[in-house]
Formats: sequence, C-alpha cells, structure tokens
Amino acid sequence: MSINNETLGQSAEKVICYLSEIDSTHLNKRSNILYEEKLIPILSLALKKLPKIVSHTGLEKGVRGGASKSKADFYLYNNQTLSVKTNKSQNTMVCASEVGQASWVVLEKYCRKLLIENSIEHLNEKNYRRLVCNSINKFVVIQLNHLFSCDYLLWIYKVKGLFQFKIIHKKKILDFNWRFESFWSKKKLDDWMKSESISFRYNNISLINAQVHNHRNPPNKFRFNMKNLCKILNL
Repeated sequence: MSINNETLGQSAEKVICYLSEIDSTHLNKRSNILYEEKLIPILSLALKKLPKIVSHTGLEKGVRGGASKSKADFYLYNNQTLSVKTNKSQNTMVCASEVGQASWVVLEKYCRKLLIENSIEHLNEKNYRRLVCNSINKFVVIQLNHLFSCDYLLWIYKVKGLFQFKIIHKKKILDFNWRFESFWSKKKLDDWMKSESISFRYNNISLINAQVHNHRNPPNKFRFNMKNLCKILNL
C-alpha cells in the first residue's frame, strides 16, 4: 500500500468511525494499521471538542453530481458537518475539495464572475494563469470557501514526528479581507507562462503554490500552506 496523505486521511476517518462506534469496514483496505494506532490518542481528544459524530459520508456524491465527492467527511449532531484534512510530514500544503484540483468546466462554474471581470471566455492553461495572477485575492476566497465548506475542519498534522490536530470553525475565516496589494510573487505572469509552478506570499508569509502541468489531468493544482494560513488568519 502506498503510504501517502490519502492513506493517512482514510486511517483518520476509520479511527473517527471506531471511536464514534460507526461501521468502518468500507475503510479496511484503504487504511493503515500503524497510522491508526498513532492517531487514536489525538483523535480521542479531538472528538471531545466536536459535536457528536452521527455518520460517515463514505463515498457519497457531491451536490454537483457526476464524479463530485461530498464536501463533508462526517455528519455531526444538529445537521452540522465535518471535513478532515491531513499532512503526514512537515509539509503542510493542502488542496481545497472540488476546486483545488478541478477540471476547467468545474472551475468555470465557480469562477464565472471572475472570468467576466477578466474578459476570459473559457479556461485553459494560459487563461488559468491569467485568472490566478490578475485576481488572486478573489480567487483565494473561492478556494477557501470550499476548503472550509463544512461547519468544522479537523486538520491533522505532524510536529517533530508526532501527530497534532487543530479544529477550525468556518465562521472564523469568512470575514477576512484579502488585499490584492498584499500578495507578492517573485514571478510575473509572463514568467509563469514559461513554467509549471508559481508561489505567492501574503504579507511576506509564504501561502500559496499554484501549478499547471501539461501531462496531468486535470492540469491545475492550487494549494495553501495550512500552517501559514492559520498564522495569517490568527487561528
């Protein structure tokens, strides 16, 4: 089994099911027993700080249908929702569901207003780069609205080899004023047109890595440095 962030995520979801007395047999082949053993202590603490877990969404479809996945990983008491994000190493980059690594058609749906503002009829590798660079402060809001689409986000990460967790309530991030002038990249748009990746800082804090790969489908990837995002948002 490949031991990656997805494996860690599935292991975390299985442990949450186990601790909440929810059936998790559908995760048996996707989880890792070593991760499960390490996660039980911290997730036991995390669940004490969350509303009661009611059910696991499993492979539920998202509201968009098709190949979309449910925005939530768990349903909580009183119709609240929880998503789980994991980092298995000191690298704390995370991708928003639905829009962080999406087809052009899906992104066009969520970025319609920005496309009009930038006089872009449709998205492709070139126009995606234009959209991100010219409207980075507004594009970030779309990405964050999906990253924090649930009532709660449970982030599991490593510090000095040990797993830690942070619970973030979406109410704490929605009112932040992202200023265009506070974003900075050592690359200009023309430079990014000639390469695959660009990074942005916000108030001189490393925050975003955006990529366009010619040999990947979908070709785009937009990730946040979760550790620094929490620092900027004072979480």
